[in-house]
Amino acid sequence: MSCVDDKRFIMTLLDFNNLFKSKLSSKIETNELDEFFFWLIEHYCNFSRMNYILNSNFNISKIQERKLINSIDLLMNDMPIQYIIGETNFMDLVFKLNNNVLIPRPETEELVNWIINDTHVNKNILDIGTGSGCIAISLSKNLNNCNVSGWDFNDDIIKIANQNAILNNVKVLFEVSDITKPKFLNDKFDVLVSNPPYITNSEKKLISNNVKSFEPHSALFVEDNDPLYFYKKILEFAIFNLKSNGFLYLEINENFSKEVLKLLKDNGFYDIQLKKDFRLKNRMIKGIKK
Repeated sequence: MSCVDDKRFIMTLLDFNNLFKSKLSSKIETNELDEFFFWLIEHYCNFSRMNYILNSNFNISKIQERKLINSIDLLMNDMPIQYIIGETNFMDLVFKLNNNVLIPRPETEELVNWIINDTHVNKNILDIGTGSGCIAISLSKNLNNCNVSGWDFNDDIIKIANQNAILNNVKVLFEVSDITKPKFLNDKFDVLVSNPPYITNSEKKLISNNVKSFEPHSALFVEDNDPLYFYKKILEFAIFNLKSNGFLYLEINENFSKEVLKLLKDNGFYDIQLKKDFRLKNRMIKGIKK
């Protein structure tokens, strides 16, 4: 019988750390494993990294032990840790997550920082395909006097976006709205931003299993025969609903950066800029509507 199964055994955080690493060291890189360990004890035991360093022999409760050990099983089965603990950090804010929404990525933080650094003030901003609301909420938090909205295509997604707005104490108008269906609005936007689905089905084989098995495919993948489908729909929307001299910001697939750039040019955008991410890949683009 293992020490974990023995009801008389009282597990310490150090014991859990040893168990955690023995089970997962062959699956997860060391630096990431350490980070995951501290995420878990912070979430389930309210124990910070510093607290652990000072008191690694802290006895955890049986309830905490069950949750921590279950997290090992989930990680062994490729579940992303963000879904295990039900939240993640983005732009120094906390966002609740479930598998209806994508896990926000560092590249998207770069897109948001680009918009923030352009210092938009008193603007109407729309985040298309808002997911967890991370882009819209971060913009609302960091831009002055802007009215920010976020759209996505079903209630389950908008529900979690609204929870995150409350959690982060911002006002964002989240609505169920499908960008693929034509709209002509009376009130036009000054800024549009989107991180739409852009991974082609043929690229799925390059995607890690923890993404393919757990994150929503509707937010990730597009058909090989029309990889720019969502960009075309966004531009159709922008023609009628983005103000003249309004800004469009998009996260993109590096393999189609030239095609997206041409699409913006063909639809009357100027001062178009491609921007590289921290991996030096063309992953975002900005244009201004004529």
